[in-house]
Amino acid sequence: MNKRFEGWLLISDMDDTLINSDRRISDKNIEAIKKFQSLGGRFTIATGRTMESAYRYIRDLPVDLPVILYNGAKIYDFQNEKTVFEIELEDRVKEIVKKIKEYNPSFGIEIYSNENTYIYSSCRFTERFKKRGYEVFYEIPETLWKENWTKVLVLAEEEDEDYLEENFENLFGKINLVRSGENYLEILPDNLSKGAALKNLCNLKNIDINKVISVGDNMNDYELIKSAGYGFCVLNGNKKLISMCSNICPSNDENPIEYIVNLAMNNFEKLK
Repeated sequence: MNKRFEGWLLISDMDDTLINSDRRISDKNIEAIKKFQSLGGRFTIATGRTMESAYRYIRDLPVDLPVILYNGAKIYDFQNEKTVFEIELEDRVKEIVKKIKEYNPSFGIEIYSNENTYIYSSCRFTERFKKRGYEVFYEIPETLWKENWTKVLVLAEEEDEDYLEENFENLFGKINLVRSGENYLEILPDNLSKGAALKNLCNLKNIDINKVISVGDNMNDYELIKSAGYGFCVLNGNKKLISMCSNICPSNDENPIEYIVNLAMNNFEKLK
């Protein structure tokens, strides 16, 4: 039996990469994943999502390795229902978050802690949860400031996020930031990224990172794409990311996983 992808891993971002504009994963992408696996490969996800929001899609996907969540702050094995890696935000972030709210009360601020989502400051972007049926908390208990936090998401209009990203260190101090969308700026634990989590996962599962194919769409996927042996950005991706990537694949509405798997099967030697 042909097992040409034995020892290989295909890892994909979710939103605006594997998930299309209709918030679905196409049948063609799913069949491509299964084809890759039938030839010996393995598949998993790297996302900024929480366990709950990721699982809504993962339960219908042939994921056969632990999943990278929170942009790398957690790796969770859904098959065996256990956490294999997790790291918390530094306590100094909590005071920074208070200062951000004071600096501009119009910014949305979401705190992720113990698999719960707390809306510390509301804006039009934090309203997205009401349409998607997720449980979030608008009352902030005093005990939250003593709990472990996984990440913080600051939400604002694009031009405000641009300014905040560029001037954050001068305003609030040096911290690990990643831009995960036009309106999303995330605070993560120091030295954490999807790429760092991928290296961790490869070490845990004895996978050669040079035999990893990754795909994403935004700047939070940059390290994931650059760390893998073969990294792709979807055509609908962030323009800055596209300019930094050697391999571009079709948009999230044009079955990018199918394209990548077919390319790997038929023309692998031409990949950069």
